[in-house]
Amino acid sequence: MTKVIIVCGSLRKASFTRALTDIAFAHAKRIVDADYLDLARANVEWFRGWGEEYGADTRRAVAKLVGSDVLIIGVPIYDGLLSSPLKNLFEHVDYKALEGKVAGFIVKSGRTLASLQVHGQLVALMNYFRVVSNPRAVYACDEHFDEKGRLKDREIEARVKGLVNETVGMFHPKKG
Repeated sequence: MTKVIIVCGSLRKASFTRALTDIAFAHAKRIVDADYLDLARANVEWFRGWGEEYGADTRRAVAKLVGSDVLIIGVPIYDGLLSSPLKNLFEHVDYKALEGKVAGFIVKSGRTLASLQVHGQLVALMNYFRVVSNPRAVYACDEHFDEKGRLKDREIEARVKGLVNETVGMFHPKKG
């Protein structure tokens, strides 16, 4: 069975990105074997170089990522870039360990303009790891949420679920 990991790349407590990745996770659990990696709770240590010893939480987070077939990555945009915690997670991963996997992206920004730039950064990061990227991403902005941080735009919710379905459908296990 296809294994999916939903990654929330935000450290904020009241995170719009988390609201979106929660939707992705709830949907993924209904259709595949799914796990959730919330970087605000995962205690991934800052990368200090290869050959360093890292704690059990960091090793567990990396194992979840590497052990999955499909990655659904939710990321906030900070200063026009993807979040540092998300980039840090991937620094712990050997570049060959993700080859053949498939990734889909949920990008949360203050405004739409930066979304395409960060989507490009995510695609470039996945290319380095030899991961196939779903060309269709979900972009959400502050205006899609109410004053309590809840998603109010049902079209965005439908797009998140569609992204999960489509990205899972793109994965084809290697035979042999």
